[in-house]
Amino acid sequence: MDDTSQPANVGARPAWLPLTLLVSAALAVRLALMPYHAYLPGGSMDEHFWTAWMQAIHEHGVLNVFTTTKTNYVGYQWVLWALSLVYGWAGGSYGNPGPSLHLLVKTPSVLADVLLIVVTWHATAALVHDELRRRRLALTAAAVIAFQPAVLYDGAVWAQTDASVSVAMLAAVLLAARGRPGAGWAVWAVGFLIKPQPVLLVPVLAVLTLRTDGWRGIARGGGAAVAVAAVVLGPWIAHGDLHRVTTAYGALMGSDYGRLSVSAWNTWWFADRFTHAAPEDAVAAAPFLTYRVLGLLLSLCAGAIAAGYLWARTDLRRALIAGAYMALAFYMLPMSTHERYLFPYLVLLLPVAMVERRWLWLYVPASCSLFLNMYVIAPSASSWSGRWVDAPFIWGVAGLNVAVFAAFTAIIASGARGALPDLQVYVRNSYPFNRMGRARVGRAAGA
Repeated sequence: MDDTSQPANVGARPAWLPLTLLVSAALAVRLALMPYHAYLPGGSMDEHFWTAWMQAIHEHGVLNVFTTTKTNYVGYQWVLWALSLVYGWAGGSYGNPGPSLHLLVKTPSVLADVLLIVVTWHATAALVHDELRRRRLALTAAAVIAFQPAVLYDGAVWAQTDASVSVAMLAAVLLAARGRPGAGWAVWAVGFLIKPQPVLLVPVLAVLTLRTDGWRGIARGGGAAVAVAAVVLGPWIAHGDLHRVTTAYGALMGSDYGRLSVSAWNTWWFADRFTHAAPEDAVAAAPFLTYRVLGLLLSLCAGAIAAGYLWARTDLRRALIAGAYMALAFYMLPMSTHERYLFPYLVLLLPVAMVERRWLWLYVPASCSLFLNMYVIAPSASSWSGRWVDAPFIWGVAGLNVAVFAAFTAIIASGARGALPDLQVYVRNSYPFNRMGRARVGRAAGA
């Protein structure tokens, strides 16, 4: 039996003490890791992008960042602007930066980890009815996020934004499931403005909002997302940079590195090694399709399956499972994906895996795979950079990822059965189709 009822008082005072101690321990571990670096092939580091954009903001202003740099991050520039102010007040130098700049650019990632720990605690607690079991499982899930090697490495060592994007997705699902679509979609918009990856959650959020709050909920959620986007992007649009902003988003969502899989050990990793094809090349078995279009079509099919699964029975548990499936599909199916695209999968599935241990066999392999994939691509020693990017063991790990995705697809597809008839009834009884149906009945009666 699924224990998925909503608790009345998740945030009771005694429960905050162990969570506070856990967060403190998590921060201590991250502070110890922050001096380390993650080296990409060739010895470069992603954090140099942050510092270069900070310098451009410091010298030319945040509104000119799109004209003075080739940035492909949009909303995160406001975070870098705040960091540049702090660094400027401290008298820091960009020409001869010291350790302080290296640590400063990692601060938002570490703070995002803290938020992720807290939201994971809430999401897990919301799935459990029994008070003692709720606190134990919620704290366990929070501890997994706090000390999961991939999460630690992503933020404290690599200085990436995946935790902030993932916490926005998890919080959006949690808020929408609690009947707060405006807040849910607003939080989702924040994540999308940092990085477009939350677009994968749109089918799940749309079904969750529609089934929970109807079309009014969709309107409130859409309005809240537009309002957040207007606040974040408005200054650049008023500055005349609308084209540059849209170009930056297009560069992220339609990236082409000349390979089917850049560094993700996914479905296309095998085809990339066997065929050496590029995303815009035609598929041999279907010359009218390019690999990019095929990846998009497969992603849309995954979205339809996830939406059907959630439509068949709509609750927080199923929303998290459907969201996790979409995160895994986003890692496995589109072209030119990166290893860190798997990060949200671990966040969205974890609360369910804590409550229902049978999901661990889909969670644990992907968790180990993500950290291994990340460390191979960006190890902590410069002498190891690029050493294992084509190692033989990757074939086995990529095969395991494909097997996990196939199994997850089978589970989701099985759970989506029966959704179509219910969807047809829902559409027939919704405006304007319900009026059209009554009009047909009236004409038939008149005849």
